Amino acid sequence: MAEINLIVSGHGGFASGMQAALHLLSAIPDNWSFIDFKESMSDKDLQKEFEKVINNKPDGQFVMFTDLAGGTPFKVAAALSYSNKNIQTVSGCNLGSLLESIYSTYDSSDDMAEKLVSISKEGIQHFTMDDSDSTSTNASDEESDGI
Repeated sequence: MAEINLIVSGHGGFASGMQAALHLLSAIPDNWSFIDFKESMSDKDLQKEFEKVINNKPDGQFVMFTDLAGGTPFKVAAALSYSNKNIQTVSGCNLGSLLESIYSTYDSSDDMAEKLVSISKEGIQHFTMDDSDSTSTNASDEESDGI
């Protein structure tokens, strides 16, 4: 299994917020980085922050997981992916997919990117009430305590 480095980025305090939430739930892998795209930053500033992390592991594999497709963090990450086959870019970052990724293993950055998309899609749920006014979820009674 290859060591995959993860860079989480998003607008405002998105990345640091994800980091803080993960810290409450689990230990965070040392090869994960969290980079906020602050209001005072330009796209070039963000690119420099990404490159600092990437340049520390020039032969490493990376997944850049951003908040929104089409946003500046995504565009900057995608440009880096375009010029480096060891970098994958994924949008739609959420806490559930990050948490599950901590406990998963991956063969490559491409494998991790594909699984992040799948995990993110599976984690989206619509809460509904059934006719008897009891809750209806996908969790069994044993799992219903939450995390």
